[in-house]
Amino acid sequence: MWTGFSRCGHALIKGMLKRLPQSQPRAKHDLLMLRLENCDSLQRHLGGAGFGHLLVNLSMRLSRAIRSEDPVRIAAPGLFSVILKDRSEAEAMRIAQRLHKDAQRPATISGQTITPVFSGVMIHPSASSDATLSELSRNALFRLDSLAPNQMGAITLFDHDPHLYGPELPASVSEAISKNQIVPYFQPQISCHTGLVTGFEALARWHHPSRGTLAPAAFMPGMTPQDHDQLTRTMLRQSIAALKQWDRAGWQVPTVSVNISNCELSDLHFAQNLLWELDRQDIRPDRLVLEVLESVAPVTSTDTARENLACLSRAGCRLDLDDFGTGYASLDAIRKFGVNRIKIDRSFVFGCDVDAAQQRMILAILALAERLEISTLAEGVETPEEHAFLARIGCNEVQGYAIARPMPLVETFDFLGKQSTRVDRRPPILKRNFG
Repeated sequence: MWTGFSRCGHALIKGMLKRLPQSQPRAKHDLLMLRLENCDSLQRHLGGAGFGHLLVNLSMRLSRAIRSEDPVRIAAPGLFSVILKDRSEAEAMRIAQRLHKDAQRPATISGQTITPVFSGVMIHPSASSDATLSELSRNALFRLDSLAPNQMGAITLFDHDPHLYGPELPASVSEAISKNQIVPYFQPQISCHTGLVTGFEALARWHHPSRGTLAPAAFMPGMTPQDHDQLTRTMLRQSIAALKQWDRAGWQVPTVSVNISNCELSDLHFAQNLLWELDRQDIRPDRLVLEVLESVAPVTSTDTARENLACLSRAGCRLDLDDFGTGYASLDAIRKFGVNRIKIDRSFVFGCDVDAAQQRMILAILALAERLEISTLAEGVETPEEHAFLARIGCNEVQGYAIARPMPLVETFDFLGKQSTRVDRRPPILKRNFG
């Protein structure tokens, strides 16, 4: 999931929208918005100064490829907007495709050659539209956040839709939850050695009445603490209930994983309320996996967060460190909280079957996990080749599109049946020593 802009850039773009003149002229301009999808990994590889240099380089590259009267703006780090004035829809799309191709050419920054990856949306006002620039920008942001997986890395054309959002729609996540519009989708996690399903990760989806099914990146940036609390409670409740349904259907699903943040862990009563819910639904605590970012467990956490984690760990709940390798995790925290598994971030998994640098990083993580006697799961596995490589070098479990996309609960039963059949026919994958 692309999160670099969603977590901090939305504040910037909202500020930009507020600063736009309220009495903007209403003109028939198209708006192209381009989002740098590998923003997070480029920031890590290039550092702050190098990444800033890259943004300037990309802005200049786009500006040189277009008329001077069609301004290019850096709306937020990794987010570019281009206003195309007085163009037909077909002409605007041709320009957008050219800019998209040009933006993704390799660039040399600080002695490193990198390849930017962009997704984009073109918002085209209809003949009768009188949308302002801020309205076009708001449409573009909503459309970017709602792109389907097959639209990532491409340019998608949308007509400006003045009804894309409005006061008649749910105003908050809490309100959407009260209307039963937010439900968990489940992505399977499977063993590299047996092919068996070891669990599912629960991922929130908003069945929005006008925007369709939204992933968290589309609604989390604007959430209040109350929204966070309500979202976590409903995800936990529905995920625990899913374990009951799999049990009743006769499927052996050992665990379900739910993401937990410092916001929830800072609630004094969080651990006790969660243990009560497990007891109410008659589910053993060791079947619930709490996924926390590396920043949650160590010294940056509050005393209350650490006490909640310790209480849940003592009760038997399992703990995963999510996005491992992208933040800071002290070895003492891993020991103290009884971390069960580390999830290798997708930025290390991408291309690991062919990229020697990726292989070295994953092997180092696997060696660390082996010494600490904890399990490993690679997330974001998108190709059979990546899956096979990870299995051969000793990764315990995998999760990603190469296995299955997140799915509604009702679809998990069919997946479990098909996966059981595949396991019966599956030849063993032999572990090799890549050290």
